[in-house]
Amino acid sequence: MVEATKASEKIVDIMSNNRILPADWRFFIPILIVQQSRPIVANARNFADGILIAIEKYGIEIPDYTWASHEHSKDYQLAMDWEQ
Repeated sequence: MVEATKASEKIVDIMSNNRILPADWRFFIPILIVQQSRPIVANARNFADGILIAIEKYGIEIPDYTWASHEHSKDYQLAMDWEQ
């Protein structure tokens, strides 16, 4: 569990620094990940599915304006721009 907590903290840190565009999170980074070995792709799928399950479980509403709408979107999502 300690390793999972550390990994989670690293991922949250990367996602919260606003240096990566939302479009990169949605389109570019997944393409790079699925070009890795099958165990990495399987772990990425488990991670993605787990996030969706947790969002539904806790009833988290994500405003539409925070989603990247296309691959070349240059809009940044401000970390504290909406209620958590």
